[in-house]
Amino acid sequence: MDRCLYCDKVPRSEEHPLPAALGEFRDGPILLNRICKQCNERRIGILDEQLVRCGPIAVLRKRFDVQGRQHHEKVNPFYRGSAGGQRVKFMAWDDAFECEVLVELTGGDQGRQLTQLILKGASGPHHHIPLTPSTTLKSLLEQIRALQLVAPLEARLIYDPASEPWAADLFKKLWPNERLPQTTVGASGFKGGIVQFQTTNRYFRGVAKIGFHYFLTQFPEFSGHETVFDDLRDFIIDDAKELGPDRINRFIGIHQYPITPPSPNLVGHLLCAEINKGQFVAHFEPFVTPGGRMQAFQVRLGCDLAAQGPVLRSHLFSYFGGGKQGRFSGDAVRVDEQLSNSDVLQRGTVVAAFNDVASSKSNQT
Repeated sequence: MDRCLYCDKVPRSEEHPLPAALGEFRDGPILLNRICKQCNERRIGILDEQLVRCGPIAVLRKRFDVQGRQHHEKVNPFYRGSAGGQRVKFMAWDDAFECEVLVELTGGDQGRQLTQLILKGASGPHHHIPLTPSTTLKSLLEQIRALQLVAPLEARLIYDPASEPWAADLFKKLWPNERLPQTTVGASGFKGGIVQFQTTNRYFRGVAKIGFHYFLTQFPEFSGHETVFDDLRDFIIDDAKELGPDRINRFIGIHQYPITPPSPNLVGHLLCAEINKGQFVAHFEPFVTPGGRMQAFQVRLGCDLAAQGPVLRSHLFSYFGGGKQGRFSGDAVRVDEQLSNSDVLQRGTVVAAFNDVASSKSNQT
């Protein structure tokens, strides 16, 4: 059917089910000419934007220094949110400043204090306002007024005097008669910390979109226009509705346990699609890592009792150990040929299967 999945336009685009912000993977599945360019870049692109910049995936992207495509806008999720989601708020105790500070990850286990203004009124907690070169005096005053602090006011400015003189200039415009607070380097390490996320329904609709599009790449006998997918398409594309937990829970579930076991050398993502007893289901496990990982999502796509199954398709998107190779961040490897869905989704043997496939490819070359 020569019509976009989400509108009446002609579909002429190349859609990667795994968002490009997570990297481009060699031999990765592609959904070709099912979605028009406008829907791909805007209407559903905004879902990817929040998914990779505002929630746990944003933190792990920084932790593992994952780079998207070169032409994509670079956004630091610790300073600003995206697509209606809030910025990632990472608070840690700084022994040098003797208070909590906002922290950003800079790659691996390394972090640094954000450039920030810390305010405290006569009573109550410290309040932290991140500062960037684009922060205006007007926006800063609005944020301070919203805190409704009671005088006397205690203020601390954390910045690098050598590379961020604009932060001192902003402080002087804010309080021209006050002396600039003394700045120290701050702690070089942090113990623990608390990360806070605030996302909207776009985050979960983005997960649903990934699962749906991956399913269509693996079962090309379905166009995606079938009536069994009507509710799912509406859930993904309708940005006007206020979607409550009940509607989100209808399509998105959380696996109690990781689908894949830990692997000492593997960092990547897992996508599965299955037809089983008339149920069309996808599974997305972001950031399979040697240590902790995110919970895996289950996406309930629809039901057609005439399609019994069981049939399973699965790809493991594995990053190269030494960084990008040309435009590719890693390899996408099929891992379902020797697995049943009970193996993958109950016993968790995907990593072992991937190692077998990878070894076989290595021997062939």
